[in-house]
Amino acid sequence: MDYITQIFERADLQHIREFLLHGVDCTAVSDRSYKQRLESSANPVFDMIEEKFPKEELDHAAELIHHHATVTQDVYFEMGMQCGAILMEQLVQHKRHS
Repeated sequence: MDYITQIFERADLQHIREFLLHGVDCTAVSDRSYKQRLESSANPVFDMIEEKFPKEELDHAAELIHHHATVTQDVYFEMGMQCGAILMEQLVQHKRHS
């Protein structure tokens, strides 16, 4: 297999995400849906919270976790949009110089 074929085979969002976020190659691309991936990550967290917190504190703990996740999501979404704009600008500049 030549290197050009390898490049196109690796043109996958999960590979790009791993490289941009962690600077490493993604070794396994998941075929699970976004919902499945989120649930498989969330379920153990919620199970642990239910074990550790008394029932009367569960709602407050869940609210704090939800707030943190929402703020994190907002920040990374905004950063992703800015990165996308930077990449689009670079593509446009490259096209002009070609």
